[in-house]
Amino acid sequence: MKIPNLPLAILEIRAQGPPKRKLEIACHVTNPSTHDICILDAWAEVEVLHGLKIADGKIFQSLHNRVDPATITVGGNGLGVFHIELSDQALRHIEERRAGGDVTIRISSRVLVAEICAVDTGRALSEPYETSFGDEYTGWFEYTIPQSEWIKTLKSLRWSELEILELPSSRLHSIPALARALDRFQDAQRCYRRGEWAECMLNCRKAFEAMVKDSIGKDDMSETSEALQAFIGEKEKAKHIDSLIKDLTGLLHLARHEVFPAISIKRADAQLALHLTGALLIYLGSGSDYSG
Repeated sequence: MKIPNLPLAILEIRAQGPPKRKLEIACHVTNPSTHDICILDAWAEVEVLHGLKIADGKIFQSLHNRVDPATITVGGNGLGVFHIELSDQALRHIEERRAGGDVTIRISSRVLVAEICAVDTGRALSEPYETSFGDEYTGWFEYTIPQSEWIKTLKSLRWSELEILELPSSRLHSIPALARALDRFQDAQRCYRRGEWAECMLNCRKAFEAMVKDSIGKDDMSETSEALQAFIGEKEKAKHIDSLIKDLTGLLHLARHEVFPAISIKRADAQLALHLTGALLIYLGSGSDYSG
């Protein structure tokens, strides 16, 4: 006796944030066999983006109403959930490979299933057989999460490319001269996740422009030194931070669209821009007392 593959249909993808980041993929499991069935056990391996393995093991859970038998009727659908834990390292690998695109998930599995047969005393499980989640032709299931939905998922996971910096968003938003700068920096992160490297760098530059304007009321990047006095106070420190910001904003300005000849802006450029901009905003907002 052979039990056919069990088709899956995704119902919902839920994300849990720290300290235990996890994707929960809720699905319908269809029973295409000629008998009611019971899923006894399942082992699954999850790959994303064509070969990056992020999880394996007994990560599938069948769900049933407590008042109903734990079975899936002929031609019917049962509920199930895949629980996929995501480490920081796994997310980092996904984002590096995704490069602003969609995320394709492939689930390979070995599922132990028993048909339910009628007997003199009622119903009983037959000998279990192994099958897989997937359509009738393949032993695996594939689903693509569009870029727009994946970006929402990252937000729910509370994932940031700058996690190691522990960006204190509430603290920075409470400082009038930095609130708008933080908004532009968050725009830069959104551009990064969409793979818009040049736009990411331009928004990093806008973060410093907002900081200068909201500090001293002047829309002039040559006045960063005056703006920094309100944050740092100590002239010698302010001089070196001013030099850092001016050098960085010069680099960020290379991403403007009208530059000729064209300069190739790559992922590494955008990532550097995010890290340096984030570090400087943290320093201005947390490393000193704002007196503006």
